[in-house]
Amino acid sequence: MSTTELERRIVERLNRFGPMTFRDFMRTALYEPELGYYNTGRPKIGARGDYYTSSNVHPAFGAVLAQAFAEQWAGSDEPLTIVEMGPGTGQLAVDVLTTLRDEKPATFVPLKYILVEASPAMRKHQQDKLTSLGGCVSWCSPDQLELAPIRGIVFSNEFVDALPVHRVRHMNGLIEEQYVSAIDSDRLGFLWQQPSSKRLGEYIDRIGLPLRQGQVVEINIDALDWLMRMSNAITGGLLVTIDYGDTAQHLWTSDRKSGTLRSFHLHKLTNSPLELVGEQDITSSVNFTALIEYGRDFGFEFVSYERQTAFLTRFGLIERIAGRHAPGETLDDLQERLAVKNLFVPGGISDSFRVLIQRR
Repeated sequence: MSTTELERRIVERLNRFGPMTFRDFMRTALYEPELGYYNTGRPKIGARGDYYTSSNVHPAFGAVLAQAFAEQWAGSDEPLTIVEMGPGTGQLAVDVLTTLRDEKPATFVPLKYILVEASPAMRKHQQDKLTSLGGCVSWCSPDQLELAPIRGIVFSNEFVDALPVHRVRHMNGLIEEQYVSAIDSDRLGFLWQQPSSKRLGEYIDRIGLPLRQGQVVEINIDALDWLMRMSNAITGGLLVTIDYGDTAQHLWTSDRKSGTLRSFHLHKLTNSPLELVGEQDITSSVNFTALIEYGRDFGFEFVSYERQTAFLTRFGLIERIAGRHAPGETLDDLQERLAVKNLFVPGGISDSFRVLIQRR
């Protein structure tokens, strides 16, 4: 298999400076300027990309989110500010804003909608889609978010799973961390060494579940740092996290002895995160137990945690789509109905997603 330009650069760094943690490798593979996966211009979401998201399956997903946000903010004397972390193509923002404009004008007129995006390539996609929605929309980088206090709703959809993770394993009563090194000076390989930070052991202790011999788990320290930044940015309101994952009790199990790390290219799982560096997505399941427990440390009160399917149903998905199609539906109507089914039927795209709401 041919190597990518980013892989060659990583090998050069490893030959000069020695092994890097898997977390640092994943961060480079995904976010390296110009060459990292999320900073290239190639399609990532949808049929021409590498994966689907709920927001790209059907606009009903964004419409239900808009309904939920309006209900959650009802009764407040302050205008609503919505902050979207990692807004992808911008399609979800379009669907949320269009629904608020058409169905909740009292909420929409004073609304501020802020998209937090680090990638210049993705920001360009978003700006192209959102030009018609005018002055309520603005952008900022992740570093700018804490500069102004936020009173409103900060939400993310498949953001936390894209943060780089450390990988550790339990061996003979000790914790080892996975590193990436240069093998034979020209290709990438793995090795296990002493943990790079005491925070990894503290995280395992905090989760409170015993690891089996040889068991590998992902530890998302970046998600904890993000939580802390959100606690500094939000002075009042909700933090809504939508992502695929589960509680630690369901993630750190014997049937997941190799962890939950996955890599995608053209809608197929690839054999290794060390392949197609910069050209494939790398992701892992979100540990919602960690977000809840550490969230309390940062001043976030637990509100709710549920399957995405239950959340969408609770805020009116079924009522929204009921009766949309006449008996003589066209092929396009049928395809739309099948797409909507994916949002709430068992085994559909929503089935492995969870929604966590925390209040500050």
